[in-house]
Amino acid sequence: MQLAKLKGIQKAAILLIALGSDLSSRVLKQDFNDAEIEQLTQEVSNMIKIPVEVRDAVLDEFLEIQRAREYLVHGGLHFAKEMLEKALGQQKASEILDKLTKDMKAVPFSSLRKTDPKHLFNFIREEHPQTIALILAHLTPEQAAVILASLPPEMQSEIARRIAIIDRFTPDIIRDVEATLESKLSSVVQQDHSVVGGIQSLVDILNRVGRSAEKVILEGLEQQDPALAEEVKRRMFVFEDIIQLPDNFIQRVLREVNTKDLALAMRGANEEVNARIYKNMSKRAAEMLREEIEFMGPVRLREVEQAQQKIVTIIRKLDESGEIIISRGGEDVILV
Repeated sequence: MQLAKLKGIQKAAILLIALGSDLSSRVLKQDFNDAEIEQLTQEVSNMIKIPVEVRDAVLDEFLEIQRAREYLVHGGLHFAKEMLEKALGQQKASEILDKLTKDMKAVPFSSLRKTDPKHLFNFIREEHPQTIALILAHLTPEQAAVILASLPPEMQSEIARRIAIIDRFTPDIIRDVEATLESKLSSVVQQDHSVVGGIQSLVDILNRVGRSAEKVILEGLEQQDPALAEEVKRRMFVFEDIIQLPDNFIQRVLREVNTKDLALAMRGANEEVNARIYKNMSKRAAEMLREEIEFMGPVRLREVEQAQQKIVTIIRKLDESGEIIISRGGEDVILV
């Protein structure tokens, strides 16, 4: 098995194996459709033995490409080239940029990512909600959160909804937006398709806007599109995020959780999550839980995910009632 002879899907399969089951399952859920998951799963099953040097080479290549993408997004092609040459040398930098620019000539609205969001807000606040949604979907979640929270409450949920239902924009649509804003925006280089927006994009933004703005936006979404609002809520806090809660909040959550659900949920969790849960239980309760997990036998992944979601629902209800606080950044960083 040689790196140069591996196909893209084989490299992806090796990367997923290297990431481990917890991380790779989350990557698959968020970034791939059913057909792609099926292909990758088949490829993973065909991987019998991966030489350490091949695995390390795949990981190195992935990290190099991700670094290059970040340079492109935040500083443009010239900046990316300069940074990569300093880190990897001229030849390697050229190889990586050649790979990337075959699929992406440039990043739409990349210049905006270097602009103060407060200035951006003054610039776009009078635009049509769809235009604002398109721009926010191209920004970093931190920038988009500042702008979304600054908009009038009656606009917030409408723009949030539009971000969530955005899928793909063709070059014509991007060019139309560029034409409207070209006097102040840097040029947008055409590309075949730009994947922007979507539910996860909205979730990333809402996780940073602060509690009051989040509440207004979600209430507006519930009125306009209850199913979408429920899906957004479901994604805003996942089971593994329980480690972000202080110990006293975890203890409060555990008082509400069914032991069987907790055992099922922990079967699919990583060691860090399980250790944090055991830490917040009595010695006797922790021993009983370990025994239940040990003698549980094989369980379906679907059952594990359902149990984890039950616990997440309890956590969100306790958060909404004020009994615990899920810190999401923004105004929630400060506790008094």
